Amino acid sequence: MKKVLSIMLVLLMALSLFACTKSEDPKTPEQPTEAPAAPTEAPADPTAEPVAPEAAYEGIALQLKNKTGKTVDALYIYPVGEDIGNSVVEAGWKDKDVDADHYEQFIYIVREAGKDMEVKVVFDDGEAAIWTVGKLAMYEELSFKKGTEVENWEHEAVKDEDKPQCDLVAAVGKTADNFYPGYELIPIEFKNKTAKNITGVWFYEEGGKAEDYNNMIDYLYAADGSKMASLMPGKAKEGGMYLFKCFIRPHTDNYYLYVTFDDGTDITYPIEGWFNPDGDGHLPNEISLKNAEDKYDIKVQYDDGVPEPIDYLAESLAKGYVVDQWYPTFTAVTVDPAEVEAAKAELAKIPVPAAEEPDEPVEPDAPVEPGEPSAEVPEGYTGLHLMVKNKSGKDIAKIYLFPNGEDKGKNIFKTLAEVLPTEDESVEGKPHEIFVYVLRETAKLGAMTLRVRYVDETEVDYELDPLEDYTSFSIKADEFKQKVADDAEDIAAMDAVAAAGVSTDGETFEPIG
Repeated sequence: MKKVLSIMLVLLMALSLFACTKSEDPKTPEQPTEAPAAPTEAPADPTAEPVAPEAAYEGIALQLKNKTGKTVDALYIYPVGEDIGNSVVEAGWKDKDVDADHYEQFIYIVREAGKDMEVKVVFDDGEAAIWTVGKLAMYEELSFKKGTEVENWEHEAVKDEDKPQCDLVAAVGKTADNFYPGYELIPIEFKNKTAKNITGVWFYEEGGKAEDYNNMIDYLYAADGSKMASLMPGKAKEGGMYLFKCFIRPHTDNYYLYVTFDDGTDITYPIEGWFNPDGDGHLPNEISLKNAEDKYDIKVQYDDGVPEPIDYLAESLAKGYVVDQWYPTFTAVTVDPAEVEAAKAELAKIPVPAAEEPDEPVEPDAPVEPGEPSAEVPEGYTGLHLMVKNKSGKDIAKIYLFPNGEDKGKNIFKTLAEVLPTEDESVEGKPHEIFVYVLRETAKLGAMTLRVRYVDETEVDYELDPLEDYTSFSIKADEFKQKVADDAEDIAAMDAVAAAGVSTDGETFEPIG
């Protein structure tokens, strides 16, 4: 039983994501209409230095044992004289005398073939030791024994009874340090706003094929461990789930998403220029599917929200949470597929971070003053929960939200604040962001203007994308961002303002029709 517990611990400590259940073969996805042009090669220069051959890498499964008498906080395995890379164990790895059930670990790593290796062990008291172990291969054991003196440590072959566990971690393919040479670990916040349940998602590179990879829905589990058959649409506050995970793929300029829906339809979305930074130097980290019929109605952008997606994606990147459980193959082993699927199932049941509305509402940053009651939204209008962030460098005196070309109406935060201070000037009790609730004609939400008037009397008009409820506006000196809010605290703050039963611009309307 100890051995079974050991292998499951290793897999759980690796903190990868999403178990695999076999899906039906996907439909053949739409491929790019034009193949990329073949590169033009210049004639070889006979005087040029010879090009070094590409490094060959191999997958290695190892058994590790902590018998040092101390707790290990990090362990690095790296070629002599090169960068140490990432730790292959989680911090807090206990010694055998403290935790006899978990002092053994089976790990899988990928390293350049033929290189001599060093091991650096860092203990929880700050002491460290470096051990030159030479070449490493499959089915080898590193036993850290009798304290921190490396002359007591042993490098030997694993016992035959332990080889199946080495095979299993190699077959799963998740490396202990998230190192996959020749591939990118791509963190993505994924949202389904298509109004359809998604039953299949395949992410693949230009020149590749969807069927080369796994359907990420096959690895989708709810926080309670139940298998999900699809990814439902909707904002997180409406019960939808936003995913914060990674894909492992070759580096290319363009990628594709092949998506199938529960009504039998399918579509291929182009994801162009993924590694092209925006004006602030940020790479995209969000893919939001807007339309199940228009492959270009998709939002690919950088989302700067905290904790989501920034903190969640940082954790996914560090831990190697892979959304579709696809890993490149660096070694071949023979393992019962059912064992591999069972191991991935356990990994998949790690809860998925998702923006969910808290049980208790969060109070807004500023008190709502009494106004005309408007608890019931009149027919033909939409109650808009909105958030405004002032990062412009100047204090904002008023903001108006009105249909393009029409009268500007009233200041949308007249009952909340005299001015909205800039981010740099925010002080306690007067933050640079504000939450508002207003009514606007539903039929006109597709063509709205946001007018910003600063205290210096200057004005800027922003023509908006089709306006949705729970939208956040970020106003900077040289940039304007509009996005549907997905931070649970922000959503709760907007709800709390609306709960007061008044429109924050004081506008009331008669039903239309």
